[in-house]
Amino acid sequence: MTLIFAHRGYSAKYPENSMLAFKQAVMHGADGFELDIHLTKDNQIVVIHDDSINRTTNGRGKVQHMTYDEIKQYRIKSGLFKVIDEPVPLLEDVLNIVRDYNLLLNIEIKAESGKIELVLHELLEQYSMNDRIIISSFNIENLIMMESIDSDYETALLFDKYHKSPWDFKTKNNIKSIHPNAKYIKVDHLIELREHELPARVYTVNKEKELAMWINSSVAGIITDEVERAVKLKQVKKRD
Repeated sequence: MTLIFAHRGYSAKYPENSMLAFKQAVMHGADGFELDIHLTKDNQIVVIHDDSINRTTNGRGKVQHMTYDEIKQYRIKSGLFKVIDEPVPLLEDVLNIVRDYNLLLNIEIKAESGKIELVLHELLEQYSMNDRIIISSFNIENLIMMESIDSDYETALLFDKYHKSPWDFKTKNNIKSIHPNAKYIKVDHLIELREHELPARVYTVNKEKELAMWINSSVAGIITDEVERAVKLKQVKKRD
């Protein structure tokens, strides 16, 4: 059965990558989360999409140039003019939810390859959840680095355009799955992926018709902002 991953939490209704969005995703039946990480000046892994706090908080500054104590004094935006009483979360805050509710977690590395992979691995090893963690990136170097540190974790290469033979990355780099933009992959492609034993999770699928199509396919997972919509469609599929 296709798994539903809440894209930056339940981000259709709540501020992206906030603890509120992750908790609401749990309440509404998501199988797991997708989130983004960056590394602070003091080597803390924070859950934030951009390399600065400007867009998503009421503060300003580059994540890599700020300590977490500096970042956490600001609050996450809710729309243009409001904030919620939450700072940018640490990855460990979300890992605790994943552990407590037996969820899956797709961690997308946004930072440049080098230091973040080592810090990430050290943190993940405290949780012993290898089978529930997927580490993804658009940057193949991040994934090669993770594979060299510990090949027990599933690595997933993100694509924002069509790729004729993504299984080449499995052969050459031991990448274990792919996360293609749903606009550039067809259900028919899943047959070839299955033949190469390469799972796919598509992003970011929000419309009801498209969600239903992918839920009825053999795709491993759907990354969506619309958690309730996706979960309801999955429940209909289960009853059929």
